[in-house]
Amino acid sequence: MTAVLLVGWRPKAIAALRRLGAEVTCAFRPGEDDTAAPAQRPHRSVRVADPAGVESVLSGLARQGLRPADFDVVCSQQEFTMVTAAAIGGDRSWMPLPTAMNLRDKQLQKLRIRQAGLRVADCWIVDDIRDLQVPAYPCVLKPPAGAGARDTFVLGGPAAADDARERLLDSRRRGPWLLERFMTGHEHAVDGVVRDGQLRHLAISRYQSNLIRMRDGAHMLYVAQDPAEHPELYRQGWELAEAAMRALGHTDGVFHLEAFLDEDGFVFSECGGRICGGKADVMAELKFGIDLHDEWARAVLGLPAGRQRPARAGNYAHGWLPLPAGRLVSAPGPDQIAERPGVREAHVWLTPGDRVVDPRTSSGAGLGAALLAGDTVADVERDFAELVTWVQQTSKVDQDA
Repeated sequence: MTAVLLVGWRPKAIAALRRLGAEVTCAFRPGEDDTAAPAQRPHRSVRVADPAGVESVLSGLARQGLRPADFDVVCSQQEFTMVTAAAIGGDRSWMPLPTAMNLRDKQLQKLRIRQAGLRVADCWIVDDIRDLQVPAYPCVLKPPAGAGARDTFVLGGPAAADDARERLLDSRRRGPWLLERFMTGHEHAVDGVVRDGQLRHLAISRYQSNLIRMRDGAHMLYVAQDPAEHPELYRQGWELAEAAMRALGHTDGVFHLEAFLDEDGFVFSECGGRICGGKADVMAELKFGIDLHDEWARAVLGLPAGRQRPARAGNYAHGWLPLPAGRLVSAPGPDQIAERPGVREAHVWLTPGDRVVDPRTSSGAGLGAALLAGDTVADVERDFAELVTWVQQTSKVDQDA
């Protein structure tokens, strides 16, 4: 039985590893496993204050008399713990440390992509926000290793740059920051599987609105693109993903890549070596026949890739259910949401008393997520818009001033 150390709480990853016969130890924060099903629980739990901190994880292991060398493989399926797992795993890591760094640091990513000759936005590192100089407007200011569009600012002109500088100084977040040129194409998500350096499976979704528009109140909805209906899109997406994986050194695992589509094709935006949030995994399995968690676990354990079923007919999309920022008082549950028109599956992660994150600050904020299906794309988009309205009308939030 392969002994696996999983850094960061990921119940579906645990279940996938267990199904393939692994003995799983997981390092995670206390309470994260409160609602886990029996099949999603690790064989051994190591509770730590910060799964992304090397010291925290190593100390948690040591308190139980464990070392990374006690495991056959050390891995992560979580954005913020990938580098930690690669660093403490060493030669037992499921991923080389340089690859983990390339898949996390956006400036490193863009450097590798540009060196490979792929189209990518110009970008510059701002070590200290006090030294912010914008070479051309519009630009986007973001953390070099963020996720979910958190702490992202659109700088349309000098006034916006001055405002962002002052806000970050007030919050004592001086940097480093990444400044990149604003991209105008339509944003797409490219999710897939790479094994032995070869691209195996691919699924492409179109964002209903580019992620950056969430700051204007746009809904975060990913609409699946059917390979039979969009062969040229998939040809371009396959070429981009293959070249990007080579450039980043990602030879075995899963990836979530974002790119802008313009009249000349795809422009690389960023890429993570993990599974997209929301209901992306469910949509990938239902629509495209790809079990991303199983494929990730197979890569971790060195097992052959699974088979991809043909794409299923129909239109699918998944999105987040935004609520105004504040303290949640009441909201519909997943069973009620699943009864709404077009909804195939729903997940709610907030309970009364929890803080509701401002949906304009993160793509993954809100009450939960839903997967929808319909005869046409218009049906899916209409049902999602009506679902968001219904959730907001039937929920109660003590809103922030």
